[in-house]
Amino acid sequence: MRRSTLLTRGFGATALVCAAVALALVFVRYDAPAPRWDILTALGASAVAAGAWVVACRLAPPLGLAPSAPLPSAPPPVPRKLPMPARDAGRATGAVLLIVTPLFLTRLAAGTGGVLSGVLIILVLVLTAKTLQFARRRTRQGDVRAKMRVLSEDAGRGGLHAVRVRVGEPVRMRYLKRGDKPGELDVTQFHWIVLKEGDQEIRLAGHNEELGRAVLRLGGQDGWLCWPERWKLIEDELPAAFVADSGETVVGLTDPDEARPYLKAASRPDAADRAVRRVPRTAKFSAPVHGPILGGALLAAAIAAPVLWFGPDGLPWFVTWLLCALASAAVVQLPLRGVAAASRALPQGPAWTVQEESDPAIA
Repeated sequence: MRRSTLLTRGFGATALVCAAVALALVFVRYDAPAPRWDILTALGASAVAAGAWVVACRLAPPLGLAPSAPLPSAPPPVPRKLPMPARDAGRATGAVLLIVTPLFLTRLAAGTGGVLSGVLIILVLVLTAKTLQFARRRTRQGDVRAKMRVLSEDAGRGGLHAVRVRVGEPVRMRYLKRGDKPGELDVTQFHWIVLKEGDQEIRLAGHNEELGRAVLRLGGQDGWLCWPERWKLIEDELPAAFVADSGETVVGLTDPDEARPYLKAASRPDAADRAVRRVPRTAKFSAPVHGPILGGALLAAAIAAPVLWFGPDGLPWFVTWLLCALASAAVVQLPLRGVAAASRALPQGPAWTVQEESDPAIA
């Protein structure tokens, strides 16, 4: 795992902005004459920036162990301010661009066409909107962020429950159950890090990437595991934050049954205005994940290049539609392989413990 740097963020943002500009020009200047140097230039700049992003990620400094705080005579106080979970704007923007690309390719193929082209654009527009809604439902974090907001607000009032713990290993749990089709399995994956309080273990669950870098930075270190004062007003998993003595923090969710003994003990250590910060971000590039995504985007651009060079009206209509359909397929199918690889991959660095459980109905 390597640190996110100004170069990795800058090149990544540039690639996304140039790609967005290329797509927008299809609608903004739909009647511009061929060759479409404006779109070709934006696509070329996006490809160059994406290549520079890959190189910058490869050359970024490794994410090492966080410096341990000197052993004090007493543990540092619980902080009055906790960071909210970071939003990954780059990943969200990239996903939106991939989803809407078939719509823009449909508009490119339509050219100055008539009613049938307009109907096709409307149909693809509706399909794109449905896909965006589905993706938003699958990835929305509204409930989690609302819980984290309660934790942050209670920290500001100095009303956190907390216990001293030590960071242990990260765990992936694979839960197997009957799939939708006969003979298939449905696998749900859960991730957490083990926090040890004496002989007891508490699981702090979260996104595998966040937990992976937290263990890499904070493995073996001591700190406070904090819960909100208003924990009784929160259903299901409880929000929690581990604050290392060095000040680096990771937030997640805990099982109420595991947290309840510490919450009922009403342990409220002293709070103070102490500087805390999130675990540093990491450079995002992963060849199994981003290779198919970038490859699909480049292949789609190459397939659509004749339409951009000659114009939709400069080629036979069936050739124009065929090229744009093939480009749409490339920008959908190959990135899906990258998404599948991302769901299977574990962050590099820490050694993960992989466990498996099965639904009693198939055990």
